[in-house]
Amino acid sequence: MSNLKQVLAEIDLLKAKLDSLLPMKREDEERLWKKFRLEWNYNSNHIEGNTLTYGQTELLLIFDKTTGDHDMREYEEMKAHDVAIKKVVEYANDKSRDLAEADIRELNKLILVRPFWSDAITPDGQPTRKLIQPGEYKKQPNSVRLQNGEIFHYASPEETPAKMEQLIQWYRQASTDEKIHPVEVAARLHYDFVRIHPFDDSNGRTARLLMNYALIRNGYPPTIVKSDEKKAYLDALNKADVGNFEAFIEYIAECQLWSLNLSINASKGLSINESSDITKEIALWKRSINPLQKYNAVKSYTFVVDFIEKNLMTLFFKLIEKHRVFDDLFVLNQVSIFSNGVGESIASGKDLEDFFKVRLSGRLQDDVYLVSNDTKLSLSISHQHYKLKPERRSFFTSSIEVDFKPLVIEMFHVSTNSNRVELAKLPYKTELNPSEIEDMVNKALAEDFSHIKNLQQ
Repeated sequence: MSNLKQVLAEIDLLKAKLDSLLPMKREDEERLWKKFRLEWNYNSNHIEGNTLTYGQTELLLIFDKTTGDHDMREYEEMKAHDVAIKKVVEYANDKSRDLAEADIRELNKLILVRPFWSDAITPDGQPTRKLIQPGEYKKQPNSVRLQNGEIFHYASPEETPAKMEQLIQWYRQASTDEKIHPVEVAARLHYDFVRIHPFDDSNGRTARLLMNYALIRNGYPPTIVKSDEKKAYLDALNKADVGNFEAFIEYIAECQLWSLNLSINASKGLSINESSDITKEIALWKRSINPLQKYNAVKSYTFVVDFIEKNLMTLFFKLIEKHRVFDDLFVLNQVSIFSNGVGESIASGKDLEDFFKVRLSGRLQDDVYLVSNDTKLSLSISHQHYKLKPERRSFFTSSIEVDFKPLVIEMFHVSTNSNRVELAKLPYKTELNPSEIEDMVNKALAEDFSHIKNLQQ
């Protein structure tokens, strides 16, 4: 049995297992889709050069907040791609209609939003500029220069309409052919579209949208091509270019295994954060022991604000969101934020963002002030009057405390009647990855859950 057949057989087993666990609980389905949505948007755009971090992507798409000083087009591109994903899901779930060229044009139009000028090369390899029209097939050749200097030619503008019509007809036939595995159909749809390269821009993102349209329509979860595997992804495409189609189909199939396993875990109510992923474990371990990671950056206004924007905003937003699971157990619930002991209530995500970006920045002042004074931040989530024990005056508070020391940032979690538990001790200029933030939030939530259960006693 070839390796591709083995992978497809494994997919069949996992798909059957997933189907046996359906339907999912609503909350499991929602957290799974949130995970897929973030992974799909972040990775597909990152492959094409978008520089938003995973955390910034989450803030933008889930909380509609922006951080950092990226070009505005990068934020717009991420949000536009998210709209295109929703459209793909809508198309895939509508069994009364078949995929049409107009749908593909619409997806490209949604991604690109509006016309813009872009660098290009002529058929003979000369640099030029051209106007990109979203959703319109190319009017000029969109050749690319390879790393070896050669010019790679896609379908010509004259050939494109006929080839796109052929692609649609092939997909409609293949999608109903039981002899062709649905994952193979999706992979071939992706590859054949890329070989045509019908649009002047965003052909890669559109191809991955089409691939996942085909998968979702057949009851599979979306396949996520990870940006840190870009080289392997492009290598597989290059192998298909020289006739080795199995290599690309196998690559997509391997990616689908990850999606199926994630979906099975979600269906079982298990964690779907990837803190256990070995590469992330190694990165976290290296950070803790690497002798090159010295605390040699001194506290400054820039470093403090940078840490807040890249890490704390995401951490606080996520903890507030997850802690709402306890709100219905109490009569009163309140979120507050404190800076150097001065607190104020936070009623919404907008309030939290305003605190960070407006009021806090004014309090931090300049570098001289920061170096010579304590800088402390804390998020406090309080619950009062436990409904299941109304005869008792129950009060519970969970806090994340952040202490900006001269050379190190110390982070703690404190619950009512518990010790101060260290979450992290970090040098300045640290950017936490999503799994590290997720781990901190889950650790705090687990401790809080343990204490809240004790209120029953």
